[in-house]
Amino acid sequence: MSWYGNFIRPILFRLDPEWVHNATIRGGELIGNRSFLLKQLDRCFRVNDPRLEMKVAGLKFSNPVGLAAGFDKNGKAVRGLSAFGFGSVEVGSVSARASEGNPRPRLFRLPKDEAIVVFYGVPNDGAAVVSERLSSAALEIPLGVNLVETNTGQEATADLVIEEFVTAAKKFVGVADYLTLSMNCPNTTAGGSVFDDSKVLGVLMQEYRNLTDLPPVFLKLTATSDNQRINGILEAVANHPFIKGFIFNLPSGKNYRLKTPQEELDRMPGALCGRPSREMMDDAVKTWFPLIDPSRHVIMGSGGIFTADDAYRKIKLGASLLQLYTALVFHGPGLIRKINEGLCERLEKDGYSHLSEAVGTGL
Repeated sequence: MSWYGNFIRPILFRLDPEWVHNATIRGGELIGNRSFLLKQLDRCFRVNDPRLEMKVAGLKFSNPVGLAAGFDKNGKAVRGLSAFGFGSVEVGSVSARASEGNPRPRLFRLPKDEAIVVFYGVPNDGAAVVSERLSSAALEIPLGVNLVETNTGQEATADLVIEEFVTAAKKFVGVADYLTLSMNCPNTTAGGSVFDDSKVLGVLMQEYRNLTDLPPVFLKLTATSDNQRINGILEAVANHPFIKGFIFNLPSGKNYRLKTPQEELDRMPGALCGRPSREMMDDAVKTWFPLIDPSRHVIMGSGGIFTADDAYRKIKLGASLLQLYTALVFHGPGLIRKINEGLCERLEKDGYSHLSEAVGTGL
């Protein structure tokens, strides 16, 4: 095991998960204010290899491994986090209006399964505050912002949800390098999504089309292998070139084969994230890739990425970029370098000169 697994993790796992999360964000803020420390961390954690560089939506990703939304919800620590070798950092989820999220406890660890259960309910400071905070971030890697409807606990009309997504997006024009629209967040108390109706998604696309200087947009949807639903989504975005790709969200619940006893799981509301989700999320990538036009859209693979093999599998199934979060809880920040080095080794073994050559070859 690593120094993190031997020494740091045992201490952290004795503490409340949300307290540890918040302390980590505060630590990232402190790091971000010290340029010397940023340079030293970047030197230790970043893998600089041209074989890993990906150009997507006009953006240069120095490597495919990005930090998923959910970690830095309010964009407080992006400078510090960017120094740990990520190819991109995604903030959020952020809503048009501030939200306190769901009552605590709302974050749980499943050590036996290398998973967490999340029921945060998208607490965030609101789009206006977060955009102002990020306006001076000046990262050397792409900065994404994940947008979501405000969690009021009440079911909202389609018109209101669309208005919220438009209002939030306007705040990040000129600030974010790309936007992600979280269509099916599993952690809002209302549940469900108006965007399950592809016609409503089409209306949102028309509204976004009218926004000036809109950055590239990715859609984050609940992982599905339903071809009919996928084709409905693709039809809704077909005439909107600002949509550059798709990311998959985890469904609510914990319907996996788990080592954690059921009586423990019953005390944990929310969506499970981590190693047990890998197969389901891989299936989604495998299903989507043949249905998309790779010259227009890419897939950001996520879910259960704990090793270089996990990452490479998603790439060969059709993912051009990757995002992780839960694996950092169990293996620490050194994992990013380990995955990127492992990807280089696997590219060399398979005779590829660049990561893009491996995308979709495992179907």
